[in-house]
Amino acid sequence: MRQRLDQLFLALQKRTFLPAVCLVAFIIWVVLCSKHYDSYWIGTIHRVQTVDFNMLHHTLPATLSYLVMTGQDESIQRVLDSNYGLFGMVVTDPKGENIVYKTEKNYKDRMKWQPLLNIDFLHKTQLEKGVEHFDVLTDPPPTHVQWANESPRDASDKEIAPQPKGRVIGRVYYVREPPPEFWSDVMGAMGSNWFEMSGSKRGYVLQTLNILAGSMVVILTMLLRKQALVNKEKELLALERELTTKRRSLEQLTADLTAQRKRKEWLEVEADRAYQRALRLKQSLEKLKEAFFFNDSAPRGGKESPISVRPPLHPPSALIEEMETLLPELTNNAKILRSQAEVLQSYCSQLESRQVEMQRILERGTSGRAEAVQQAQAQFQAHMASKQSAP
Repeated sequence: MRQRLDQLFLALQKRTFLPAVCLVAFIIWVVLCSKHYDSYWIGTIHRVQTVDFNMLHHTLPATLSYLVMTGQDESIQRVLDSNYGLFGMVVTDPKGENIVYKTEKNYKDRMKWQPLLNIDFLHKTQLEKGVEHFDVLTDPPPTHVQWANESPRDASDKEIAPQPKGRVIGRVYYVREPPPEFWSDVMGAMGSNWFEMSGSKRGYVLQTLNILAGSMVVILTMLLRKQALVNKEKELLALERELTTKRRSLEQLTADLTAQRKRKEWLEVEADRAYQRALRLKQSLEKLKEAFFFNDSAPRGGKESPISVRPPLHPPSALIEEMETLLPELTNNAKILRSQAEVLQSYCSQLESRQVEMQRILERGTSGRAEAVQQAQAQFQAHMASKQSAP
């Protein structure tokens, strides 16, 4: 698994990696924003309006009935505008055919529910689930509640008591604020002042900041891991090149050692041959010397020696002395050849020691490379373990 992730990191290219991360981050951002949109508008705001309508069911019919009976039009309008235009309230005639009073205020110039204040819409919504039922205004004012909500999460109100007794003088309808469209709400939040955290905007901004931070962490983590793997790969390549160079040097040293060994053997053979020639020459000179001495010591009147010596051009003593002077030089040459053979032998020993040292360096480099690979693998495992254990 770790090797596959490392191969994936090494195969990543910036021209495809960054757009892929941005696309995934955008999809996650859209999903999170849609969840926040549902939680805020379909959840929080809807439950708050349900609580408001439940309170109005308990208080508004009696108040409006009294104000209608006494003809206090301005007070009725102030009551209908007391919600600051966050939702709509409409007072109609007893049959619900004509609108007599309605909320006139607008909250931050948002014309959302105002176009819905018409008789057709009011009658149509009464047939749908989740729509607040109208309350009747009676003369005398009602003394009990007819409609109420069981909980903030239950938008459908229930009839908990019969219709109040008395003459019906009107109806009061409640119109919810319809939620804005998702993209218009998001674009409005992103295009306004970010330092003003209110309403649904706070959630969109926080989700955006979280996605940006998470994307940066993912990008930096993957790029740093890729760079670390590239550096490790470069180190391994450098080690391989160094090992190749040392292997070639070892092969060259081995070839030199073989050549020096052959030269050493040839020199030893030549030294032995020169030494043997010197010995034979020395023996020949000794025989020649004995022959000279034998001819010089023979009596004049006796038998002649079987060896007839040609009269030398020079005195015998001078020739013998010259031959004797050649013998030490030949001996010295033989000794010099032997000393050169010994030097070559010591040089061959040094080459053998260097060969052993190069083999040891190769083994050490191979083990170092294996340790480097194991260390890189251990570091990546520790990093992945810490990342998985992080919340």
